[in-house]
Amino acid sequence: MPTFFKKSTLVLSVCALLTTLPAMADLQRFEQSHDDEPTKCGFKNDNGKVVVPAKYHDCGTFSDGRARVSLRTMGTIRYFDGDEMQEYEDYVYLQGYINDAGKLVIPIKHQAFVEDMMIDYRDFSEGLLAVHKDGKYGYIDTSGKQVIPYRYKDATDFKDGVAVVSQGDKYGVIDKSGKTVVPFRFDWLDGYSDDMAKYRKNTDHDAYSLGKYGFVNRTGKIVIPAEWDEAFDFSEGLAVVKKGDYDTGQWGVIDKTGKLIVSPKYDQVYVEGMAGFVADGDGQYKNGKLDVYNFNPKGASAYDGYDSITRYTLDKRGKVLSQKTYSEWNEIEAERNPNFSYSSSEW
Repeated sequence: MPTFFKKSTLVLSVCALLTTLPAMADLQRFEQSHDDEPTKCGFKNDNGKVVVPAKYHDCGTFSDGRARVSLRTMGTIRYFDGDEMQEYEDYVYLQGYINDAGKLVIPIKHQAFVEDMMIDYRDFSEGLLAVHKDGKYGYIDTSGKQVIPYRYKDATDFKDGVAVVSQGDKYGVIDKSGKTVVPFRFDWLDGYSDDMAKYRKNTDHDAYSLGKYGFVNRTGKIVIPAEWDEAFDFSEGLAVVKKGDYDTGQWGVIDKTGKLIVSPKYDQVYVEGMAGFVADGDGQYKNGKLDVYNFNPKGASAYDGYDSITRYTLDKRGKVLSQKTYSEWNEIEAERNPNFSYSSSEW
């Protein structure tokens, strides 16, 4: 349980126009290597001209007219462990932001949060950016002005005018003014998707379980109680949910009232890649269709051994539109991505 950078007035006018063209053109991130030094990044315009030299550790893409540029340096990391502020020396990743002309308009001073080797780089969303300082998140606008103070332990990007944040050990929702619109009463809360947000109710009886999942609406009202062991976000009015543990649990589909559209009976709903990453779109309906998978086992547990994997494509009523059987996961990945290359011994 992350951010990518002169002889007459006529002649003078033409020159001025030409010099403004590169700034007006779209800027694209590029990388450049220098002998044994780390690769650096910068930005070129769509004519290939370098507008921002390759001098940054990392660069983002443009959002709300701003693109992230980052530098890495040794510094002090501060965080609140629940009792007191802690400090230690390590690499820090400082972020600033350029405009679409390549000018640095927000200084490189905002420190990206780092946890378990993951750097929480952020981009602007709906005109605001979540920034981190001394273990707390706040928000700035595209001019760099602080509009919501540093007071949240966790904070998501704004979407549809709201963001999920946490204070202490509880999660809630705020609007762009920083006003609380959903009280801080959830053990964990995800961002909204299809006007529903996934929440978690922690359970103490099972040390290996993160808890149970359900869904709340825009007002924070619990619409679907936390009774599922895993769940994906809603899409097209439906959500994929799981009953049971990692090895033997089964997946089904519910609607926004919590009614079962497909009873839990499928072994998997996504192709698990390297480090457990789930491909974008897996586990969700897209254009009225959902891919699910069943293992055809040869042992006691489907995860310990199976002869093949059958993929079923379902419609929104749970009807099987098509099916296909594969000998192993990398066949499925290779079909989805023709450039995919991965030996079966590495899975």
